Amino acid sequence: MRHYSLLPAICLLLPLSRVAAQPADAIYVNARVWTGDSLQPAAEAFAVRGGRLVAVGRNDEVRASAGPSTRVVDLGGKRVVPGFIDAHWHLPTQSRADLVGAGNVREIVRRLQAWATSLPAGAWVVGRGWTPTDFPQNAAHKQHLDAAFPDQPVLITDRDGHQALANSVALRLAKVTAATKDPAQGVIERGAGGEPTGLLKESASGLVSRLIPSPTRADIARRLHEETQAAARLGITMVHEASRREPEGHVFDALAAAAAANTMRLRWYVSVPFNPNATRAQLARYVQLKRQYTGPWLRYGIAKGMLDGTVDAQTAAMLEPYANTDATGLPFWTASVLDRGVARYDSAGLQVELHAIGDKAVRMALDAFAGARRRHGVRDSRHRVEHIEVPSVRDLPRFRQLGVIASTQAIFATPDVTTLTNYAPLLGPKRAALSNNFRQFDDAGAVQAFGSDYPVFPMDVMRGIYTAVTRMTPEGTPAGGWYPAGRIGVEAALRHYTRDAAYAAFMENDVGVLRTGMLADFVVLSDDLLAVPPAQLMRVKVLRTVVGGRESFSATP
Repeated sequence: MRHYSLLPAICLLLPLSRVAAQPADAIYVNARVWTGDSLQPAAEAFAVRGGRLVAVGRNDEVRASAGPSTRVVDLGGKRVVPGFIDAHWHLPTQSRADLVGAGNVREIVRRLQAWATSLPAGAWVVGRGWTPTDFPQNAAHKQHLDAAFPDQPVLITDRDGHQALANSVALRLAKVTAATKDPAQGVIERGAGGEPTGLLKESASGLVSRLIPSPTRADIARRLHEETQAAARLGITMVHEASRREPEGHVFDALAAAAAANTMRLRWYVSVPFNPNATRAQLARYVQLKRQYTGPWLRYGIAKGMLDGTVDAQTAAMLEPYANTDATGLPFWTASVLDRGVARYDSAGLQVELHAIGDKAVRMALDAFAGARRRHGVRDSRHRVEHIEVPSVRDLPRFRQLGVIASTQAIFATPDVTTLTNYAPLLGPKRAALSNNFRQFDDAGAVQAFGSDYPVFPMDVMRGIYTAVTRMTPEGTPAGGWYPAGRIGVEAALRHYTRDAAYAAFMENDVGVLRTGMLADFVVLSDDLLAVPPAQLMRVKVLRTVVGGRESFSATP
């Protein structure tokens, strides 16, 4: 059941003269506003004072809130929507070669060599973004890297971040040999005689990645600036950061300092690690963070856990084997350990989000949340399942019954070459037909929050909306969409990127809709995404992004 608060809506019952008794800092007029508010779904204008909306309504009503120093912005009939919220996002902290869309081994090597030209001799060569279909027979192997880099260690991570390919130099430095045992929650792929092929799945990649130098404070500051600037250009005003870092180190320090200095470009809801065996001291620290960071720019209170892997790596935990194999994936915890851990975090008042892609992992997550509810009673916990790519139809009603958020990624439904020639064949047609099907969550009455899983996929919200609505590639294939029964409408997609994503972070009283009293987070668009044909959604661009009344991006000088 949804628990959206009605308190902010009371403002709509007050006369505008009372709500906006003092002159506004700025008013925006002549707009076509999609508010996301069912009580007032459309408006022509709105006023901002002190970072919040003090009037939303007709042009003449809002103009009445202007004073001598009020800035008046005429939006010329442009479409305005609430600020976009990415409900599953990661901050990249390390510079790496971009391998997304490489398509073949030659191109991977070319990009790595170009990226490595400025590196000192012997330095690590790292990249991210390959997919199994970039390699012959969909099988990544170290031999493709060894010839190009005979003297330098190389480690390249796949698009999903759940498997990595190391060359022979890197394996040698990490002392990974035929005698090395698979680590817990990880797999070292092996060839003849048990010799590692270089492909390291899940935790096995850590055997090598631990040797790569950590980014410096300056590196983190630069990445924060670059990534939040890019997010603002795409209309993003808030992210749910799902990297499950411990609350210490350069990233934590940078975020805390920016929040204290009031210099953030977007709002952050940041996860801490979910570990079923966390100590009491760790849990107490996470609770203290939740209590300490309650402001509009930086919040804690959610814990991220990894319950399984991915379909492409065949590590997503499935109830039935993958097609043409006996493998059923790799659950990272037993049900009893998971249940105990979720109950501990729930008892501490912490929200839990569990990465669960396969139907078995999704069921385990829901079972754990149900167990916590039985133990502690019905509370507004808003626990979440992340990704939910291949849920069992039987489990869909449980999201609403348990008040669990379905945190999905619209762009995951892109029917690219990897989806069609690796992902879907591994699932088989019955499961593929229901994978990344966003309509089924809406039909089940779940609160569905959209994100991107950036940098796994681009954080381009308009591309995400286009994908959810058409289930086609940006090039418009396949005609009619990939399993089109899973398509949703534009307004539904907008809700998932705004109101529902705000609710998933306990922020529905501040952001997600354009209503009097809410924070002034909004986006001005080049075209009316509610009117253009679905095939043209990707032509819609962000012209202006405003967060708390502050302009974080403008397409005009």
